[in-house]
Amino acid sequence: MSENAHGAGELTAVIQRGWFTAGALAILTLVEYVVATNIDRPTLWLLPFIVAKGGLILEVFMHSSDLKTLDGGNA
Repeated sequence: MSENAHGAGELTAVIQRGWFTAGALAILTLVEYVVATNIDRPTLWLLPFIVAKGGLILEVFMHSSDLKTLDGGNA
């Protein structure tokens, strides 16, 4: 019984992390849009947002930090 409760807690944490990440990506996208539409040559201004979004996607959805472990992050 406690294993199910522990698994449900982990699932809730993963879902919460996913929603937080989706919200962060949405905010970054909105800021990117505002910058792109209000600045004549926005490329350099957009680079930090592009890197931040890429980092979030790599870490949260692709688990890039697990690549540092010897077994590739597999349990």
